[in-house]
Amino acid sequence: MAIAIKSQITIGLAIMYIAWGTTWLAIAYTIETMPALIAMGFRFLTACSVLFAFLLIKNGTEILRITRPQLRTAAILGVFLLAAGLGAASTASKVVPIGVGSLVVASMPIWTTLFRFLDKDRPSKSTVIGLITGFIGIGLIMLPGQTQARPGADGQSVLLWMLVISLGNISWAYTSFKSKKMDTPANAFVLSAYEMLFAGFTLIFVGLLMGESMDQLLNASARSLAGWVYLIIIGSLLGFSTYVWLLDHAPISLVSTYAYVNPIVAVSLGILILDEKLSANVIIGGAIVLAAVAQVIRIESKGVEPAERV
Repeated sequence: MAIAIKSQITIGLAIMYIAWGTTWLAIAYTIETMPALIAMGFRFLTACSVLFAFLLIKNGTEILRITRPQLRTAAILGVFLLAAGLGAASTASKVVPIGVGSLVVASMPIWTTLFRFLDKDRPSKSTVIGLITGFIGIGLIMLPGQTQARPGADGQSVLLWMLVISLGNISWAYTSFKSKKMDTPANAFVLSAYEMLFAGFTLIFVGLLMGESMDQLLNASARSLAGWVYLIIIGSLLGFSTYVWLLDHAPISLVSTYAYVNPIVAVSLGILILDEKLSANVIIGGAIVLAAVAQVIRIESKGVEPAERV
């Protein structure tokens, strides 16, 4: 039995690494001919519709009944975590190489630890060292004039869009940090479904305000459509379901390794498929960020047990 569980965990980790690591390439394909924000909005609405249907069929309508505070939590997480984080990353991917973008996003645990520090929840000295090291790596990645924009960027500033990714990252990290004190539904899938619902409508609304058109979505190329479907099925449904299962069966320290494995997958795909070139500062800075994230996760996960079954 123990061997079977270990094998399932190994398979689950591989699925999560591939599902979330490859979403960067899928986003790049999707936004070639689709409006970034509207496409991501409909991605979430489609995924949450499938999830709502699954929950209803399996558990009945009672499972979807949540309190007003829980609904407010889902709205906050949907807007400031999913919509802000994924919206920023997907829009910026028109300019920022996917490998570079994934390395910037990989700093998420660094930002979360910083918010803990500012909230007077003092981390250990080793964690603080990892925190400082991580910010040094982020600084190296974002050195002005060192990263070449993606083809078709029309002279837009890579640094500006890396900052946009960072702002989305900060919003995601801060909201994740504050969510621990919020009232949430007991079932993680229910919370996720409502989060995606609010995120979807928010992204579509903001996309329309920014001049994106529904016509672009309807006239997308086959490759963009394939990338969009991949994001729904593999990135949202398979990836998240596997993540929730792993939280229930594996140590959090092991599950959290996605934070520094996914960027390696994204960087590799960017180089092999999109012919992206990484400057020396990005390579060195990225290595520093990944090492710092691994250090922070290792220390902060000591003594933490797998999540309770939901």
